[in-house]
Amino acid sequence: MHRLILAFAALLATLAATPARAQESPRYLILVTIDGYRWQDLFRGADPALVADERYRARYVDVPDRAAALTPFLLSFAQTGALIGNRDQNSCARVANDFWFSYPGYAEMLAGRPNPRVRSNAARANEDVTVLERIARRPEFAGQVRVYAEWNVVPAILNVERSGIPVFNPADESAPHDPQVIPAAREMFADPPRVAWVALGDTDNRAHEGKYEQYLAAANEADNFLRELWEAYQANPPTAGRTTLIVTSDHGRGENKRWRGHGSGRWRHIIVPGLRHAGSDAIFIAARGPSIVSTEAYTMENCASAGQVAATLLTSLGLLAEEGQPDMAAPLDVVK
Repeated sequence: MHRLILAFAALLATLAATPARAQESPRYLILVTIDGYRWQDLFRGADPALVADERYRARYVDVPDRAAALTPFLLSFAQTGALIGNRDQNSCARVANDFWFSYPGYAEMLAGRPNPRVRSNAARANEDVTVLERIARRPEFAGQVRVYAEWNVVPAILNVERSGIPVFNPADESAPHDPQVIPAAREMFADPPRVAWVALGDTDNRAHEGKYEQYLAAANEADNFLRELWEAYQANPPTAGRTTLIVTSDHGRGENKRWRGHGSGRWRHIIVPGLRHAGSDAIFIAARGPSIVSTEAYTMENCASAGQVAATLLTSLGLLAEEGQPDMAAPLDVVK
């Protein structure tokens, strides 16, 4: 009889624990990329030598704190999460691929390692299975992965014919892209998917055009959206306190007079010196959320890589053990 009582008690304990696990609140994840946004502008603020328009000088240059005037919300990750890449403070993040431009950067970021076969920005279907696709394949995430992207190559990067991930792209390629993407992404405020990627890019577009003031405006617009997004998720009971936000860039930009462009100068296996923009492998990585902690692990001697973002995304959802791959870079040391 004693054994029967013990067995019955154990059964009751199991039944009591099972609903608790089944009702465990789901985690949410948002990745935001700001294409080609330089670490120099993020951490130092606007470069006075590149700002001629007095309106922009008044707003971004002739101020007590240039960095805080430009992207204050993104800078706040240093106090409320993790912010890596301020090389002035010996913090380092970089792309590990050989090319230092967009498709190789996103391919590395989403697969967890560089793909040496990705050598151009041509819209060729990605052979790699990205972490977003791995997540979307899981039954509990069916229909719960969405992407809003300013660049029309993103569907190829995600291989949408294979992955089935829905991607919003701007309808008007001739108009600024981010003002089309941001309103579309706001639908997440009322109907949040479990996982989303918002790929902004007018920073890169305006930089290539040599319009530094408009590059600054695009960075500020991205920062305002980040704040709006975070506050909306924190005000929504299902997502409040359960959302991880990771922000990064696919590449940096050249330094000083080479700020308009980026790239290592590699074309296939050939080095073309005139195409090299030194320093454009440098990026930043920011994260905040309920399990995010700060770190000083990534220095100039031990640089974080864009490839580590993939495993970090999986870790934030508790899926690394199930969906991580042997060739993925280790997750960043920012998720406790």
